[in-house]
Amino acid sequence: MRVKFLSRNRKAQCQPNPAYPNGIDLDCGERPACKADLPYPAPCVGLWYVECKLCHTNAAITAAGRPDDPKSVMIPCRMNNYATEG
Repeated sequence: MRVKFLSRNRKAQCQPNPAYPNGIDLDCGERPACKADLPYPAPCVGLWYVECKLCHTNAAITAAGRPDDPKSVMIPCRMNNYATEG
């Protein structure tokens, strides 16, 4: 997986969601899926660009540099042979 942070160079302005004090594992709900672990928490407000190097599926995941940031993501796989079942 390729993971790159696209910074907005600013700090979050809203309080984090207290229901997720240890981050969120995002799941598209579709199988097969490709999984990426994200550096947690993000350094500031921005986007994680996630792309599977095998099937080339990709996604942009928002983050804010807070405790409720995403820490992993599962996105739909385009190639059944390279899927990671969750």
